Amino acid sequence: MVSEEIRHPPSAEDALLRLLVLMHVVRYALLTPSPDLLKLSLESWDESDRIKFAHGAKQVRDEFWAPVRASPLWEAMSPQEKEFAATTVVTMSQQEHIDFTWRLEAMQVLMWAMEILPSLPPYDEPATPELFERLTAADIGLLIDSPRLRPHQQIEHERSLAELWHWRSRTRELIEQGRSLPADPALEAAGLKTFDDIVRATARLCQQDGSVPVIDEDFAAYGKAYRDLSPDEWSEVRSVAIERHFTLNWLCGYAPDNKWDETPTDT
Repeated sequence: MVSEEIRHPPSAEDALLRLLVLMHVVRYALLTPSPDLLKLSLESWDESDRIKFAHGAKQVRDEFWAPVRASPLWEAMSPQEKEFAATTVVTMSQQEHIDFTWRLEAMQVLMWAMEILPSLPPYDEPATPELFERLTAADIGLLIDSPRLRPHQQIEHERSLAELWHWRSRTRELIEQGRSLPADPALEAAGLKTFDDIVRATARLCQQDGSVPVIDEDFAAYGKAYRDLSPDEWSEVRSVAIERHFTLNWLCGYAPDNKWDETPTDT
């Protein structure tokens, strides 16, 4: 991770380019049917129909990305994003489809950082495609004329919260793996002998400062304690935390040379 002394956070202009890139990347993912479902359908087709469909898919891809390739946005795209732009509905993997659809959450963070959105929703409220309706042509025009970012202190505060939620996800993962808290006399003296003890102590501190909603000495999501979330609920909250942590780390200059793909998410 880049040390605090040499961090150079991206400028408002950099953030605007990143937002515009993500608008196209996410839209491409959202417009693409689930690859796994499509592959099941293609298996029942004859070879000539599959070849014809693959050719049509390339045309759709090329038409979608042609305006971007002809603009400065293409050079602002990361290597992984350019690889994604080279896929079609036939060649795109299910994981690529999922990963780039989740970049909708990164879009939301950037819209908040650029003051298009007044606040970020709770971690149990993932971003939805309706987010595009909040990003009007007028908003984009104003940002192009005068790019702006919230004060660094506000962005860093949200970054710390995202890191905390990401940490909570990782502690649940360790608990479910049956991992034991490494022996530490200082922690044991404080009555902290398990990961759940650490979680409860952290939740009590968060309840005192109001930084995180708390239920039963745990982070609260979907109206229940984090430890009680179903696998699907946990997966959703975890994905929100990862995307926000990633994007806010980038905004705070944690990525080497501000390279989007290389943004760390250590906790």
